[in-house]
Amino acid sequence: MIALAITAAALTQAALPPKLGEPWIGADRNQREASIGLQIDRSAEPDPELVRGLQINWKDFPYQKGRFPIAVTDADDHNVAVGIILDVAATGVPQSCRVATPSGKAAFDDHACPHLMRYLRFYPALSRSGTRLGGTLAIRVRYSAGPIRVQTAAGGVVLMPTRPMPRPLAPINAATVGFGPGDGLPPSVGGTSGSLKVEADGSVSGCMLAAPTQVDAFDIKMCERLRAVKFAPARERDGRAISARFSFGVARPQ
Repeated sequence: MIALAITAAALTQAALPPKLGEPWIGADRNQREASIGLQIDRSAEPDPELVRGLQINWKDFPYQKGRFPIAVTDADDHNVAVGIILDVAATGVPQSCRVATPSGKAAFDDHACPHLMRYLRFYPALSRSGTRLGGTLAIRVRYSAGPIRVQTAAGGVVLMPTRPMPRPLAPINAATVGFGPGDGLPPSVGGTSGSLKVEADGSVSGCMLAAPTQVDAFDIKMCERLRAVKFAPARERDGRAISARFSFGVARPQ
């Protein structure tokens, strides 16, 4: 009777959807995991009036909570994407959510919005004037469950077409963005990154921080510093100067 009870309990547990973010070992001894990944559409050029956009506050509000939407067997290998539109208040709290691009699988489409409305929070966007803002985000929610894959180097080289890039006339480094002794930032800030919109005359018209410090006054001042950087503009093959995006990354000296 005891053995039967244990077997029944094991079967019941196996039938439950796996917990998000908690690996398990399958019957074939391979490690598996179920998780949710989020990709925010950041395809637009830097907004001239913003210093940073809405950023996911995954540190204080981890969203790998609860269980995967469906039960998973050792034979399963799920990779499902749901596109949603999320409206976020200036406090960083989601206000509304709708599915814009369904996956076609009801369990995932029905799970995405309620789950993220419950667990997802944001650092507010920030304007140049220091106003915290909300906004509307297009987010791709990817559900995956199956063997944990190990990345290996792919054979061969794929040549990607180059695009014209602007060039800063002086290095963009820690001093440029204001990092250094007495900068007043918490020890957890290890650096910053983002993108600049550089016009055809070499001036910077937009600065968007992808990895802000989350210290509002510092982020505003940092972008103002970066707006003062002069560039040799990007040029087409015929020599014509054009506007283009420049990506940067700066480590904070420790």
